[in-house]
Amino acid sequence: MIPLNKITVNDIEYSILYELRSSYEPIDAQFLSKKLGIPISTLMSTLEALKERGLITINVQELYIYKLTQEGILYSEKGLPERQIYNAIISLGGSATMEQLLNTVALPKNLIELGIGHARKLGWITLKQESDKFVLKALPQIVESNLEQLIQKLSRGPLTVRPVEDITFQELVRRKLAERKVIKTYKISLTDTGKQLLDQGLIILSTEKSTLTSDDILSGRWTTLSLKSYNVKALPPIIYPGRKHPYISFLEEVRKILLEMGFSEAEGFFVEQEFWNFDVLFQAQDHPAREIHDSYRVKQPSLGTLEDSELVEKVRNTHESGWITGSRGWRYKWSAEIARRLILRTQTTSVSVRYLYKHKNPPIKMFALSRVFRPDVLDPTHSMEFHQCEGIVMDKNLTFRDLLGFLKEFSNRLGITKIKFKPSYFPFTEPSVEGYIYHEKLGWIEALPGGMFRPEVLAPLDIKYPVLAWGIGIDRLAMAVLGINDIRELFTRDLSYLRNFPWLRSHANY
Repeated sequence: MIPLNKITVNDIEYSILYELRSSYEPIDAQFLSKKLGIPISTLMSTLEALKERGLITINVQELYIYKLTQEGILYSEKGLPERQIYNAIISLGGSATMEQLLNTVALPKNLIELGIGHARKLGWITLKQESDKFVLKALPQIVESNLEQLIQKLSRGPLTVRPVEDITFQELVRRKLAERKVIKTYKISLTDTGKQLLDQGLIILSTEKSTLTSDDILSGRWTTLSLKSYNVKALPPIIYPGRKHPYISFLEEVRKILLEMGFSEAEGFFVEQEFWNFDVLFQAQDHPAREIHDSYRVKQPSLGTLEDSELVEKVRNTHESGWITGSRGWRYKWSAEIARRLILRTQTTSVSVRYLYKHKNPPIKMFALSRVFRPDVLDPTHSMEFHQCEGIVMDKNLTFRDLLGFLKEFSNRLGITKIKFKPSYFPFTEPSVEGYIYHEKLGWIEALPGGMFRPEVLAPLDIKYPVLAWGIGIDRLAMAVLGINDIRELFTRDLSYLRNFPWLRSHANY
């Protein structure tokens, strides 16, 4: 046996080694930190020094913590799209056409198609062409899928998973139904050399000093002290400084750009009357967007008060006959009762028309940057609550070219240079445009709708000059600028994720 030499250690190293000696199993670093009362950052640097000297081993292990996303929680209650598809076909007698399915399942068409694909893959349903139609047929008995079982487990709370079990959870992450957090554990144990040195009493407690005081230096005592060597290989503790949420910083940048372009900011109400959200905007009362499935209605109180009777009559006449606008209107019996209904606003255009109601003389440049609410199914590009950046410009001799110029200039200032426009339709603007921006991962996405307010909007408000209006989906712009492809990442509260958020490195301004 090769003779061992004495090794000198400081008091922290000494206590660590003797704690390890008393244990038959490797000890977790966090447990060791708490038991010895040593800060984890100090402990880890000390452990690294002991490892360099061959006295201990550090076994690093990874564990994964899974928890459901909002979409996963929704599906844990209502069932995955494939389950909803299967149940709908069974309720229709075991077979259904695509048209029947679209009228039965309360899911967007893209999720219905996704659900059909998964259900076929699982062998739950078949798809065959009969005559000129495709018919879906459901098997009479099926077993619960692995994905459904995992979602039900996670619905009871987060799960900690070992790497060997992780592969079964990866499909949940791929479908954005769960998110994964990686944690590392450090298991510490003595080496054979470390055990022998301790058994033979060759570990000697040193009187080395790791920190000099001002008194040590002024008195000259430092020249006689034994100083601890510094391990330049040990990693320092990671420090996470406080910062704003990246998306909040992005919105502040948008606000700054618009203020620099000469706009004034206005505020509005989250709870709004349909009168200001729809009717003043010449949106017919039987328009599909006004159904309960496309707007949230307030239960109590359910109705507001229409205070300006003169404006109400102008809006009524415009809807029923076109009034003095040159239009024929919608040609139906307008209802003040419907106009009084309270909803969560579906668009910040209500802020714009309220602003025009009080500011009738040009020039006007106004914007509103706030939240709107629409019933929707949560997925990577849709949410029930999102931000909208609404604005108007009123002045003499404004044209449609001015609107296109603004949308292009605003986008360019955010660093978006790939833009294209196509004609569109909105009930309250004519002409109307839909602007598309290029997302590096998602391709071309709609983000820049706008148009010139119609006479049916301006005349009741007594506005005599052209008004260009836009209602930008600012969340989608943020996705393109910040390089993410899932809208839910804009609202994440996961600190471990935010600390390494990609845009913190690639977009220094945010």
